[in-house]
Amino acid sequence: MIVVFYFLTGLAVGYFIGSFIESILHEYVSDAPAPWVRAWRRHPRLFRVPLNTYFSHHVIHHHQTFRRNHITQFDSPDQRARVDAVLLARGRHGRIIMGGDYANRIHAEGGFVFALPALLSASILSLFLPAAMAIGSGLALMLPPALSYWVHPYLHRSFADGQKNAPAFVAFLLRTKYMKAVYRNHFMHHRYDGTSNYNLVLGADILRKRVRVPSSDDIRAMAEIGMPLD
Repeated sequence: MIVVFYFLTGLAVGYFIGSFIESILHEYVSDAPAPWVRAWRRHPRLFRVPLNTYFSHHVIHHHQTFRRNHITQFDSPDQRARVDAVLLARGRHGRIIMGGDYANRIHAEGGFVFALPALLSASILSLFLPAAMAIGSGLALMLPPALSYWVHPYLHRSFADGQKNAPAFVAFLLRTKYMKAVYRNHFMHHRYDGTSNYNLVLGADILRKRVRVPSSDDIRAMAEIGMPLD
């Protein structure tokens, strides 16, 4: 029984830490404040990783795709071609973004960078926690990159489309109350240009007071594109 207790405690610890890592890095790197980005650009070699992360997430995912609404990645083939031209001109990093469905899914180097804080946290915790607790925390710490890879693409589809096209286990997850809350949280994140609602692993946004509650207009907009409201 003590092993089970340690494992469950580790899951809780890892979930708590992972949610905070995701919320903080999303706010201050992926959707970094403009003054930070301007400072990074003065030293592009030193800040290559955060600049690349900001470009792929905030510039491409927030502003160059899903411009019409939350579930329409490109308005036309011409728009996609223009984005492709920008990314191909960027070289290797541009190709990585394209390989990740235009930053809709973490991919290659971007996936490693995204998972690195969780891996480092898991490694540090493993030095101090009992084995069963360390395993539990390590598993929970990988939830943000796991959801970003397997679930995030379906948050940019209608609920009905996700149920039709997602793998069976992902479709099951998307039907849970938890994931329906994630749908709505992520919708609000995009609707207000990455200024709130950072979590896919819910929790830290609330504690950090980074949650914008949907208004009646927001709810109507969700309903129009088939977001789950129950």
